[in-house]
Amino acid sequence: MGETMMTTSTSERTLSKNSTIYNYRLLKRVHHKPWHQYLFALLTILAWIYALLLTDPLPFGLVLFGIPIFHGIFLRILLQTKESLIPGSWRWSFRLPWFGYAPFSHISLSKVRRSHIQLFWIGLAMLACLYPWIDTHTFIFAVFFHVWILLPRFTIILLFRKHRAVGLLKINERDTSCYAQ
Repeated sequence: MGETMMTTSTSERTLSKNSTIYNYRLLKRVHHKPWHQYLFALLTILAWIYALLLTDPLPFGLVLFGIPIFHGIFLRILLQTKESLIPGSWRWSFRLPWFGYAPFSHISLSKVRRSHIQLFWIGLAMLACLYPWIDTHTFIFAVFFHVWILLPRFTIILLFRKHRAVGLLKINERDTSCYAQ
């Protein structure tokens, strides 16, 4: 009876031939400090109030909701076509600094960096194409909001720049970590 229990527990611990083991080594971690988030949120609200005073409510609302939706659609299309990534590994986040469409599983830092640089430049190009049809204050607010959403992400990507060749990004509620496999 004792031998049977021992054999069963030993066989349960062995790995099958199809098992994959991932070993990640932490390279760097950036903590999301609450006071940074509060300061960013306060400055965002002040910028929104200022923009609302200069623009009409309809263009203001279109920019406020349109820019994050554009970011999400663009990143989803880019990831499906160019990067061949499963869109299920990205989701909507309403937490700073990854506000908007962001990865939630381990993903290559170089892919995140490349996709965000493309998002930045194509977003600016799309806004430049819309310039003749929108007033100056709305255009300035749209450019500001586009950059403002991406600024915390670029800051974190910049902090991980030494590890961009081998780094894997993992975003948690309280920190963003860079791992090596």
